[in-house]
Amino acid sequence: MPRPDPRHAPGPDPGVIPALSRRRVLVGGSRGLLALALIGTTAAACGSRGPDEPDPLEAELSAARADSELAAAAAKVAPPEITPALIEVSVERARHATALIEELSRAAGKPTPTPAAETTTPSAGAPAMPTPPPRVQDVVVALRRSAENAAKLAPTLSGYRSGLVGSIAAACTTAWTVGLSPAERSR
Repeated sequence: MPRPDPRHAPGPDPGVIPALSRRRVLVGGSRGLLALALIGTTAAACGSRGPDEPDPLEAELSAARADSELAAAAAKVAPPEITPALIEVSVERARHATALIEELSRAAGKPTPTPAAETTTPSAGAPAMPTPPPRVQDVVVALRRSAENAAKLAPTLSGYRSGLVGSIAAACTTAWTVGLSPAERSR
């Protein structure tokens, strides 16, 4: 008996509801999950801050710059055995600042600024009173504060930003607990 040509086979009866197959359920379910993932990613990328609110990474950037400068200043007057650790903290916090600048630029859709574009000019006021040079303990306090702030911020972010800020929190914690605190305890 000859086989019927499948191109001429009758189609499904329009009045009959097709049975749900496992394949149809899985395909439909995966489409729904994909849609939810896209909506969630879009919502997280948009964030909950308003257009006039500063990016939360701005505060992290300010802290990274301040910590880097503080550690560099402390390294100039610190005992020789702790100077390399302070220099490393300064370099590491400068790297954090660079990574934060790159992320802020990416999020704003702007090119990453060059270091020359970030120079500041001294204020034209009365000369500043000389301040005592920072101590190692000052750097430890600043790193502890930066670590705590970053640890609080990381879970409120998503994706790369969360990982970046979490890494910064871990690096700051390690710097003050491992790199600098043993020298403070021996004093």
